[in-house]
Amino acid sequence: MVREVFRERINTLRKLIENEQAEALLISRCDNFAWATLGARNYVTINSEVGSVHLLLVENSIYILTNNIERKRIEQEELNEDVLGDVEFAEYMWSKDLWDVLKSFVQGKKLLSDTGWFDSRNVSEQLKNLRLVMSEPEIETYRWLGRNCDEIFSSTMPKFSFEMTEWQVQSEMAKAFFERGIEPILILVFGEESAQLYRHNLSRNVRVGKKLFVSVCVRKKGLVLSSTRSVLFGRNENWIKQHRDNCYVEAVALENSKPGRKLNEVFEEIKKAYVAVNKPHEWFLHHQGGLAGYNAREVIANEDTDYVLNVGNVVAWNPTITGTKSEDTFLILENGLECFSYPESSCWPALNLQIGSLTLKRPDIVVL
Repeated sequence: MVREVFRERINTLRKLIENEQAEALLISRCDNFAWATLGARNYVTINSEVGSVHLLLVENSIYILTNNIERKRIEQEELNEDVLGDVEFAEYMWSKDLWDVLKSFVQGKKLLSDTGWFDSRNVSEQLKNLRLVMSEPEIETYRWLGRNCDEIFSSTMPKFSFEMTEWQVQSEMAKAFFERGIEPILILVFGEESAQLYRHNLSRNVRVGKKLFVSVCVRKKGLVLSSTRSVLFGRNENWIKQHRDNCYVEAVALENSKPGRKLNEVFEEIKKAYVAVNKPHEWFLHHQGGLAGYNAREVIANEDTDYVLNVGNVVAWNPTITGTKSEDTFLILENGLECFSYPESSCWPALNLQIGSLTLKRPDIVVL
């Protein structure tokens, strides 16, 4: 399956070259490289946007351009064997510039790229659109990632206490993900105070207090999954109600995430849902999410995003009411949704919501 999808993608990229009346394409961005190769990491630091290994399509050949530092790792650890058989390596000394090896392939040719380097035409927006519909291998990666993320939340969150600091919570979560070979590219920890102060709280050396929610963006084979879980240290009916109101807003977004709907149409329904729970202005304070994939959010929904949803898109909505948040990652199906990060096998307590024709199981807030 990987070989078939890889070859389909190469053919799609060759059509892009032809349509742009060009002769070569250089892919350097980490998101595009992972998409094109079905999961290979061309970076070293996990916050990189552009990697140190590149994919070059020119004439009938597919080249992996890499310095000698990364060659062995890319060949032995990153590229699927079904991809390896279709590519050639062009290795250069680490002290040399990329252009030193690239020029022998593209000098005098019209070059496309996803960076705009070397006087090339930047086609990063076209490549982003190609990334938005998932193939079967990508869906399987998402399922694995979602199951593991849910298991980590379910086994780790109940161990936390109100006396812990946000730093301590963050470190325990990071350890759990790294132990499973998952890259936690974002772990936001919201203790009692922080949840009232910031929508994006970078963990602080303060005690958690009476409530806690943790939001993560975690990555495997380039794909990013988002999820949030919430706990209370002692029952508080006001926070329980607000959490459930928050889940309602997310459920409205999910009920409207259907093939053929535009993202801005879903966004308008989200705004109405905030009104329905008597929180009409909360959407001003944070974006509501949108399409996910090789970035935590490939497209953030707003009044102007007219992208039409397709079967195979992945959405991660993240509505917030000051102090609470509801968020998971879903695959859009022909009829309905599949939740990657809160699977049927989850042991996290559920809140069942009926929204229109859709019955949704959402993670409840857990009282410890």
